[in-house]
Amino acid sequence: MTLFRQLMITIIAIFSMMLAVVMVINFNTTKGYLIGQLESTTQDTATSLSMSVSDFMAFEDYASVQSSINAVFDSGYFSEVKIHVYENDSNIIRSNETRIQGVPSWFIEIIDFRVPVARAIISNGWSELGQVYITGSAGYGYHQLWLATRDLLLSFIIIGAVTLFLGGIALRYLFKPLAELEKQAEAIQQRRFIKMIDVPKTRELKSVVLSMNRMVEKLEKEFASEVETAQWLQAKAFKDPVSGLGNRHFFESQIKSHFTEVERGLDGLVLISLVDLAKLNNERGYESADMFIQSAADILAAKVAKLSSFATLARLSGADFVLLIPNIDHRQLTLIVDDIMLELMELNTASISYSIGVANIGAVTIDGSVDRANAMSRADAALREAKSNGVNQTKVFDLNVGQNQGINRTAWKSILETAIEKRSFKLKKQVITTLQEPVMFLHQEVFMGLEVDGKPYHAGYFIGLAEQFDLASQIDQVVISRVLEHIKSNSVTVPLAINLSASSYSKREFVGWLEKTLSQTPKGVKDKLMFEISEQSVLIEEEQAQSLTQMLRRQGVGFGIDNVGKQFSAFQYLKTLMPDYVKVDSSYTRMAAGKESESFFMHTLCKMFNSLNIDVVATGIESDKQHKALMRFDLAGGQGFAIGRAEEL
Repeated sequence: MTLFRQLMITIIAIFSMMLAVVMVINFNTTKGYLIGQLESTTQDTATSLSMSVSDFMAFEDYASVQSSINAVFDSGYFSEVKIHVYENDSNIIRSNETRIQGVPSWFIEIIDFRVPVARAIISNGWSELGQVYITGSAGYGYHQLWLATRDLLLSFIIIGAVTLFLGGIALRYLFKPLAELEKQAEAIQQRRFIKMIDVPKTRELKSVVLSMNRMVEKLEKEFASEVETAQWLQAKAFKDPVSGLGNRHFFESQIKSHFTEVERGLDGLVLISLVDLAKLNNERGYESADMFIQSAADILAAKVAKLSSFATLARLSGADFVLLIPNIDHRQLTLIVDDIMLELMELNTASISYSIGVANIGAVTIDGSVDRANAMSRADAALREAKSNGVNQTKVFDLNVGQNQGINRTAWKSILETAIEKRSFKLKKQVITTLQEPVMFLHQEVFMGLEVDGKPYHAGYFIGLAEQFDLASQIDQVVISRVLEHIKSNSVTVPLAINLSASSYSKREFVGWLEKTLSQTPKGVKDKLMFEISEQSVLIEEEQAQSLTQMLRRQGVGFGIDNVGKQFSAFQYLKTLMPDYVKVDSSYTRMAAGKESESFFMHTLCKMFNSLNIDVVATGIESDKQHKALMRFDLAGGQGFAIGRAEEL
């Protein structure tokens, strides 16, 4: 119950108590006054009647006595007028049944109104002739008591209603700072730092508001400090200071993580080697050499940003760069390599390179059957062959074997369109649990696959093509619909998390469809549903990601960010999106479980996210050794083959 309601109830209770006390006092006062007035009236009437009939009684003119009784009875509020005659021991009586009109029966039953009886002696000289008895009427007393009680009660109700109305307005005005404080506290709980601008003048409230503002400011500074520390450590360990790209250590951690994934699709591995960098450095100085490196890095980074949010670009050493592009076929890779070379050759036009010779590029397309060592050696062989052909030459090898050779791009489009129409995608789920005992299930991530001619294909084989064919949003709709049907028809104990592609939530019509679908979904079903988006897509489509997460928050659906730390990011998006959890890229999981000197980044990430009350999940846990090593970090949970393998949904 809110404080406002408690105060209103308290005011009503006090007002009701005051009403009860005032009514009791007023009722007793009125009742006593009426009884006193009735006693005085009946006694005066009895005395007056005894004097007026004394002569009639002396002459035994009882008819005149009766007339006098009638006159007195009709002129006042009496229930009975009686004269007892001593001479013949008889009574002359005028009475009437008391009828009380305009007074509720329940009021009459609960009120005991004592009716006074007045007496007076009838005498003539020294002789006593009789006695007068006059009984007052209770009807008058009940009627007056009822009117007084009713009017007082109505007055209190009207005054009370007006008081409560005005008091409610006044309390709401006075409680406005408290309502703002409540919103501020809820915002802090949601990891949003807002400060109250309008400071109340009330001393106590002013002190509380200023204290909350100081706390918010401190939390915001602590978060900014954590972000700055994380960025500095990440840059120190993984960033090349000249090109601004990832360094060799960064690429090694990323490629190890990538090649240990079981469900890999078609990848492209590209080696770029700048020509005559040493001559440029010796003859024109290191500044010219650095400008050459930076310019080439800018071209590569711009190309990768347009190409794929999941690509990994790094500077290996000196004049050599490396690029890993997931979900790409041989034809596409060839076009990209040629495009990169054309843009690099413009460095000669701008007089940035040493000569007309700018670079050589060697590349290779690989599938999931090719290991890391073989992929790197074949890419290096392609680069050597390109160099042997002369400057500004490229060479692209194709190591794709087996599964992907039987299906071309056109066939894939037809296959995907048919799968969308028939909703024939294969869905699996993998559990995410706590790392500490007792083990508890946090949620399960949904994975998608497809079976073509009896052969299984995981999403890595076709999701890139689906993006190019603009079919990703339709595939996401099918997956979401099937997961909702599964939750409705099965006893689901933990939420199911669905990955959304950036090309889906960047479309307003898809977000509108999703919001409409969730609005029509029962709360119990939505409680078992979550969504994930990748950090790479957030950095590219941050505005669209914000719109998506705001909609999910309105619908009461949880969401998380996947692959955190895979790219160099400022982590500022956290303050805007404020996810329920983040999944740290598996490369950091492997480093955290390796050398002590390499585990600092996981510590930093956990500290930063936990300061915002964001749960941290480690991914890619493939062995018990990793599982045990990660237990020393402040992690909410973990995911990987060592935790649980994917199973049919």
